[in-house]
Amino acid sequence: MEKVHVLIDSRFIRNYRNMEPVLGKAVKSDKNPLFRDEAIETGEKDCGFGVCYCSYPNVFRDPAAKLYRCYYTVLLETGERHNKDNEEGHKLITALAYAQSPDGLEWERPALGITEFKGSCKNNLLRLYAHGSSVIYDELEKDPCRRYKLVTRDDREPRHICSAFSEDGLHFGEYKCMGLEDKIVGDTHNFCFYDTQTENYRLTTRAFSGNNRLVMSCTSRDFIHWSGAKQIFRGNYLEDQSYSMPVFFYAGLYFGLVSIYHGGNMDSPMYDKVECELVCSTDCESFSRITPHKAFIPLERPDNDGCVYCSAPVEWKDELWFYYTGANGLHSGFRNAALQLARIKKAFLAGMGTIKGEQDAQLQTIPLEAAGQEAYLTLKIDSGGWVAARLLETDGVTTAEGYGYQDFDTIPIYEGEWKLTWNEKAFPDSGKKYIIEFQVCKAVLYQLREVEKQ
Repeated sequence: MEKVHVLIDSRFIRNYRNMEPVLGKAVKSDKNPLFRDEAIETGEKDCGFGVCYCSYPNVFRDPAAKLYRCYYTVLLETGERHNKDNEEGHKLITALAYAQSPDGLEWERPALGITEFKGSCKNNLLRLYAHGSSVIYDELEKDPCRRYKLVTRDDREPRHICSAFSEDGLHFGEYKCMGLEDKIVGDTHNFCFYDTQTENYRLTTRAFSGNNRLVMSCTSRDFIHWSGAKQIFRGNYLEDQSYSMPVFFYAGLYFGLVSIYHGGNMDSPMYDKVECELVCSTDCESFSRITPHKAFIPLERPDNDGCVYCSAPVEWKDELWFYYTGANGLHSGFRNAALQLARIKKAFLAGMGTIKGEQDAQLQTIPLEAAGQEAYLTLKIDSGGWVAARLLETDGVTTAEGYGYQDFDTIPIYEGEWKLTWNEKAFPDSGKKYIIEFQVCKAVLYQLREVEKQ
């Protein structure tokens, strides 16, 4: 048995000085872009749908089909003239599109033959008028016809957030209105997941307060009857508005990938752009910023200097794979979007780093059960830096005998996981609890992993 503690978790930290939360760096794949929907392709020829964007990706690995599946929203030009919808005067409609991959890197958009558009079914569309869709594979579902669950906004009037079910992840049944309040606008990524901690299905979506966007959440036991929506995150003002927010659970914390829309101030270089920030929560009821106003997946050329919308990550060995759509166009003119990938080792997701590099820093954990345990610290020590540790009694002052700084086995300049020992000894077997106090210089402490002694 093991326990993993991310060192930004306020429940695990007793105090600290000269340290602050930092984000790990997600590395963008050299295979980007994975695919681009300038026009939907069937594998035979370009259908010429005139796609204006592909957005709100929802990617997961399907254990039943042994495939990576991607469900995403597209905005299609029908060719009909309708001057109110866009400058060119073409009517636009939303749709749910589909792609799949054997390895998460090489993607195809199969001609499914499911949805007719412009007189042809040779396309990868699952539904027309579907906006900001989310699909999950539910391993706990006993009814095979409900194994795949869909949440989307039906863009036909009257607009509603709806659910639907499928046996194969492609052919979904009739929409069922979820009965959410009128204030839930839902023209965003309506993200759904099964929360193993509370044994509820959770939906994150969006509402407005005046002109300010808010992230809302509701829950359900059966995917049919849903609770009232509650606000779980909001930005600061018009230039800092919270948009879509997929959520995932890791090491006792809920993490949200919130899209921040920069409206309001037209003089700002970020005006009308969308960034992705990482936020966190202990209970999924209220989320806080980890590193305020710092992007987790930065806007940068060549493929996403305008907008980024991220999917909840796929776990692959010791990594998290973050699929996202990035575009050079602005929010109000979203164009030239592509599915892209950034990867990070789970242990390096976020941590506590020194603020003033030349000055010593300190962090204390809460009292930990020591008997029969070993501790492994994931860290990064920069050139000229160091990390040391001692064990304290629960008073936070008295050093445990034989476990002082002078007894600590030195860690070299290092990036990775390191076993904490004192004169080659792990935690004492006294049956008492101990506080770990770290002294740090030019380093980041990411996570602590407790495991039973072998």
